[in-house]
Parts: sequence; C-alpha cells; structure tokens
Amino acid sequence: MQQITGTMNSGVAALTEREKETLRLLVAGHDAKSIASHLGLSVHTINERLRDARRKLEVSSSREAARLLAEREQAAPDSSADKFLGVSGAADPMASAEPAGRRKHRAQRLAWFGGGMLIMSLVIAAVALSSVFGGSVAATQAGAAPAVAITAPSASASLEPARAWLALVDGRRWDDSWRSASSLFTSQITAPQWARTIESVRGPLGAVSKRTFQTVTKTDVLPGAPAGAYEVILFRTDFARKPGATETVIMVRDPGGWRVAGYFIR
Repeated sequence: MQQITGTMNSGVAALTEREKETLRLLVAGHDAKSIASHLGLSVHTINERLRDARRKLEVSSSREAARLLAEREQAAPDSSADKFLGVSGAADPMASAEPAGRRKHRAQRLAWFGGGMLIMSLVIAAVALSSVFGGSVAATQAGAAPAVAITAPSASASLEPARAWLALVDGRRWDDSWRSASSLFTSQITAPQWARTIESVRGPLGAVSKRTFQTVTKTDVLPGAPAGAYEVILFRTDFARKPGATETVIMVRDPGGWRVAGYFIR
C-alpha cells in the first residue's frame, strides 16, 4: 500500500499544470470535446494531455486519473486551492488585460462538500472560500463508459429546475436558493454560510444580461458524491463585469424532483 501511495504521489507530482487543469475539468463534468471548446484548444491536444496524464499515473482510464488527482488535492486543499480550475490566458479574456500580480490574487478557490464535489469556484478580488468539507471520495467505476456532453436542451430532464434556481441567485434570493437546493447541498453548508459565499462570488460579477445553455452531461457517478442520478449543465453567461463566463450547475434527482447539488463559475 505504501508503495502504491508513493507511486501515485510521484505520478501526480510529474503532472504539468496543463495536464492538471484538463483533469480538473474532467472531474467537473466535461468531456474531451467540451474541455477543448472551453480552453480554446483542439480535441487532439486535450487527448494528448489525457494520454500523458494516464501514463504518468499508470492508469488506463482518464476519469480514474482525474479521480486520483482530486483525491490527492483534497488531502492538501491549502496547497491546491489557488490552482484548481486555474484560468489560462487562452480561456479567460480578462487575463491578458490584467497585471500579473492582480491575476495571481484573482485566484480561484474552492469549497468542497460531500467529500469532493464543488459547491463554488472562482473568487474575484481575492475573496477566499475557507470552508473545506471532509469525507471520503467515492471511487469512480474504472470500467464505466465515459459520460458524453449533449448539446440538445431537450436531453436534460433538469434544465428548467436549474434555470429556476439560477433565477433565485440572479435575484439575490440567497435563502430561497439554499432552501430549494438538494438535501446533499443543504446538509453540508448552512444558509448563512451559503449567503456569505454566494454574495462574495456573484456580487463582483454584476447582473446577468444573457445566459445560454451549452451542454448537459448525464451520469450516475461523480467524484466525491454518493451514487445517484446527476446532470451536469453548462451555461455560457454574460455578467456585467465578466462576459463569456461558464456557469456549471450540478443537478441531482431527489425524491421531490431535480434539485441543485453544486454550482460554480469560471
């Protein structure tokens, strides 16, 4: 066991930042095609990154490689928070216009719940999310077929509930958005914690002028979450002070219907 752990640690250490970025997006629900679109790269380039990551981590599945990275970074959240879903110059139109020092402080930090799923990412103006929720990371089935991002809105069973929840957030109805979220969400963060977190993240972005559905990915397994029926929905959103952002809403099917289990912005 010690040898296996040592091999994993050395493999993670050998990953480049670009390979880590690609694996983190895979954990967030993207596939190779949507990662390529998100980063402005070719699918061939993304597949090369994933292949190199699999080789370094000595695994046969890209999702297994992503899970191993998520486990490793969860074990040391303070050291990885600034790098999680880091913004590259190609992906972020704001990056090239900012001095390097400001880009460093406009770091993306994270809050975990359920042992690994993201509640929120992207903090502007150096607002840090300090709550890290513990727990065991659920293992993704090594032989499971990769989830596929679908571009047809009709393929999503949870799109309308997701839009309704986002409308609450757009209206700054923090308590209502917390109450309407899934039990998985509300069991891991209190309403006051959520209000502080969402205010610090959404406030600096300004009002939403346009939100367009991009893809939905259906899956029954997500790293750090219990098995269930999930939909990972991506929107391209224009905020007053951040046009062209990507919002990700993770929906889970609760007994009462589809509800929000996670949300983050890039």
